[in-house]
Amino acid sequence: MADLKPSIVIVSNSKEKPKYISEIITQNADIKYDGPHKLSCSWTIDTKYYTADVDIHGITEHYQRDDNFNESVRALIVYTDCNIENALQDLNKWECIENDCDPEVKLLISDYCDDKTKISSSDVKEWCRKRGYEFVVLHSTEMESDDEEEIIKEKKGIDRVIEALQTCIWPNLQMKELDTAGNSKISSIGHHNNEEASLNDLIDEVLLDEGMDEFTELFGQLHMMKQSVQSLSGAERKQRAEEMVTAFWKAIGGDEDEIQDL
Repeated sequence: MADLKPSIVIVSNSKEKPKYISEIITQNADIKYDGPHKLSCSWTIDTKYYTADVDIHGITEHYQRDDNFNESVRALIVYTDCNIENALQDLNKWECIENDCDPEVKLLISDYCDDKTKISSSDVKEWCRKRGYEFVVLHSTEMESDDEEEIIKEKKGIDRVIEALQTCIWPNLQMKELDTAGNSKISSIGHHNNEEASLNDLIDEVLLDEGMDEFTELFGQLHMMKQSVQSLSGAERKQRAEEMVTAFWKAIGGDEDEIQDL
């Protein structure tokens, strides 16, 4: 069997099925059914820093997964209903997917969760904390903050779901190289992770390039850096990590002397 594209798996304990979430994530992509227990569609993730073509699969607990499928999964979305009293207990049936696939991103989502739902937000968040999930409410009933001093406005609902999926290190991502004018062009991540010399060049670029003085631009290189260091020895990875910490510290205006003894 040919290798599958990296994928996002959606499962549901709610009356809303995975198709609904697939449609709002992809903006109504062409969804195809592979039998009664699986649907699939393609999605191109397109951010300021990279693009990646991934598959989204909605499955039931009866779908027979194989090793090839499990290895392709990078993110898991579990849809639940906080108005069902035993909803948290029912989530246990998806534990096998967590164990078999070991996804990098795990999201628990619900339409509503407040003081009127049968399961409280605090109980759900505690469950997520123990299991390594992030909890996202699609339709929050909380009042929006009008704090003008808020530096970074947190995304909510489906926007937060998409943002979380964008943080995943997709193995087939294509990095965009930003020029001095802020325009982008796409280059394969393989250009930097095939040779250690390429990694050294990238490190030097991040640390020394006078044009890379904004934190956001430096952060955009993080995907590439993380992918590149996987083949290095422990000592080499530690050295690279120290160099990156220094670069980030300088990017936010810190003095290198302040972290020399850390």
